[in-house]
Amino acid sequence: MNASLQTTLSDYLAAREVELSPCDPDDPRHPQPESQAPEGWITLPRDVFPHAHTVLVTPEHAADDWAPNAVLLHGALAKWRPTDELLEVAGNEVRELPAWRERFRDTSDFRGHRSVIVQGSYRVDDVEYTAVTRYLVIDHEYDRYLTQLTATARSDSAESLIAHLHAIHEGLRIR
Repeated sequence: MNASLQTTLSDYLAAREVELSPCDPDDPRHPQPESQAPEGWITLPRDVFPHAHTVLVTPEHAADDWAPNAVLLHGALAKWRPTDELLEVAGNEVRELPAWRERFRDTSDFRGHRSVIVQGSYRVDDVEYTAVTRYLVIDHEYDRYLTQLTATARSDSAESLIAHLHAIHEGLRIR
């Protein structure tokens, strides 16, 4: 790992004066990520999390004011940055989560786009969560976009719910 890249994504972008602007899901001028909601998951209204492109939750599995969720962020980069650097910094952000334990990491392309996907668990208080995060760098015409999809559930959830986290990622499409 490049020592100069051991930083958060927001700090990396700020240090290089690169603005990451959320894309309007209704704006056809940029590529549109889409995620499919598995059975039992719902899409929250956009005004609940206005900077997110899409937020999915499964209220049926809510406990202690928290529900399993998937958050899709999609933004335009104001300046070009090397893809490998973006993905390295982005993919390492999960290491900042409390008691992070990484179980899987892959940097294979995803549907024709450079990508990193990371799966692991972290702990908040007495609860362990499983998270799967994918970052994509999308080059579209003369612009570059960064897309993040993070799906999270309690680690003690039913195996079928953990499988939904992977299904959400496999269902990600860019149109």
